[in-house]
Amino acid sequence: MDQLTYPISQRENALATIGHGKPAYLGTTVNMIFPREIKDNVARGFVRDGLPFDPVTQAGGADMFGISWVYEPAVRGSMVMPGKPLLEEVAQWREKLPLPDLEAIDWEAVRQRCAPLVSRTELNATMVFTGYFERLISLMDFENAAMAMVDEDCEEELHALFAALTEYYIALFEKLRTYCAIDMITFHDDWGHQLSSFFSADTCRELLLPYIKRIVEACHQNGMLFDLHCCGKVEKLVPLMVEASIDKWDGQSINDLWGLLDRYGDRLCITLTEKIPQMEPQAAEQWADGILARLSPLGGKNMYLPARGLCPTAREALARKSIAFYG
Repeated sequence: MDQLTYPISQRENALATIGHGKPAYLGTTVNMIFPREIKDNVARGFVRDGLPFDPVTQAGGADMFGISWVYEPAVRGSMVMPGKPLLEEVAQWREKLPLPDLEAIDWEAVRQRCAPLVSRTELNATMVFTGYFERLISLMDFENAAMAMVDEDCEEELHALFAALTEYYIALFEKLRTYCAIDMITFHDDWGHQLSSFFSADTCRELLLPYIKRIVEACHQNGMLFDLHCCGKVEKLVPLMVEASIDKWDGQSINDLWGLLDRYGDRLCITLTEKIPQMEPQAAEQWADGILARLSPLGGKNMYLPARGLCPTAREALARKSIAFYG
């Protein structure tokens, strides 16, 4: 793959793909930046900011809201220990939940440390932990959070909490754009499980959509793309993602990704989450042909395929064949 001559840079290709233009190839890399001053990055074990970081010994601990996470090296992920939620009721957030003070961070120090990591040839991105529903889970544990989402008595306080979170997210986006040159925010908020979503489309429209729209608009106003990382079987919520003007959705293959691309791909770029750790050259050729054969009748609708999950032979075959496909 590295020996191929690419018509345009990875950055230009990502912008064309996610922005519904004409990409030059499939299999794009993105440059991730995770400053440790955003404590959620440390809590979740994702730090890349120019200084050494060992998730086994350094990950976990308090996030930006003071909630303690435990990092599990075996799964390379973190969780809040259940059974001791900060909030028993949603209304308690006003007195118990300290909103992060972003002005207390030395952002100039962040800029200086992260500057060497900023890429001119790749899209610079970060992931924001944690989204609205996942934040609610971290505060109340899953059962109480799920019940609050469908309890009419909680609606007023949920709106107030999500509105406060929205102001924090918008301020955070602006800081990350200004001091880390971030081009794309990946917003992490899982809305579903293996069989369906955790809540109905009506609940999502009432409680989440107004605030998702605001943070997407804030991203766009600051010259950034908005990528929703949302796991689970959430097909019925995809129309709401489109309505919110989300640029890209990272979903799981338990959803009908190709069917959704056919229906919504002119307005939403969908990630094909292929993980291919090893593949022989002949198999890689056949796999790449299969991807392009499915993409061909979709009339220019773009599937985003991250290169990081592909083995070298698959990356090379896909890049070479897709350059010819788009050319």
